[in-house]
Amino acid sequence: MARRSWTRDETLVAFNLYCRTPFGRLHARNPDIIKVAKALNRTAGAVAMKCCNLAAFDPALKARGVRGLSKASQEDRAICEQFAADPESIGFECETAAARLCGAEPELSEAVLWEDVQGLDRETIVKVRVNQCLFRSIVLAGYDYACSICTMPIRGLLVASHIVPWSVDREQRMNPRNGICLCVLHDRAFDMGLLIVNDAFEVQVHVDLKSLRSNKAVEHGLIEFDGLRIRLPDRWQPDPALLRRHSELVGWN
Repeated sequence: MARRSWTRDETLVAFNLYCRTPFGRLHARNPDIIKVAKALNRTAGAVAMKCCNLAAFDPALKARGVRGLSKASQEDRAICEQFAADPESIGFECETAAARLCGAEPELSEAVLWEDVQGLDRETIVKVRVNQCLFRSIVLAGYDYACSICTMPIRGLLVASHIVPWSVDREQRMNPRNGICLCVLHDRAFDMGLLIVNDAFEVQVHVDLKSLRSNKAVEHGLIEFDGLRIRLPDRWQPDPALLRRHSELVGWN
């Protein structure tokens, strides 16, 4: 297969794959990478390499000593920087590029959760539903589809939880560093302030719960995780400043 330059649309498709795929699965044997490679008329190895080139610009991977591949292009850098600055626009662009490649419509969330839909046009609603779906995929893939607290691996019981609620700060609603993968129990407890994750990434359980230690459900579902350091994602780790802000919002001072 003749070597050729990557277009912006092709790079966006690779970025979409990178966002949706756990880092350890960015290899040429991954069926999703093979499928995209066929659609792009490229080898699976070339697509996997492109995804790993994008990793060169991921600060969380750099912090872990994972450098990515060294042949990243200016377009790779530009898309990563644009996503960091405006994840809603670039997220939607990469989703629509991936859908066009497959001759399909972008994947949509089941409902509009991030907006008051009164008065919104159809195009805006579709964009929100696409981005909601992508945000969930990015967050869950980063945590390799397991709750960061209890390691629950059942996808239907996992939530891409916003650290700072989207209703409080719309600018943070698509920021992957404002996301954390939690099971439904820990998502609800986190929202209610029954537990928090501090800026050292440790779980803290509210003191009021400790009086319920004799209840097995409370003990094993919540209290036993007090002091635990969460499992961090392989990219876009939670922003400590947003974790502190969440703690303030739920009344932890």
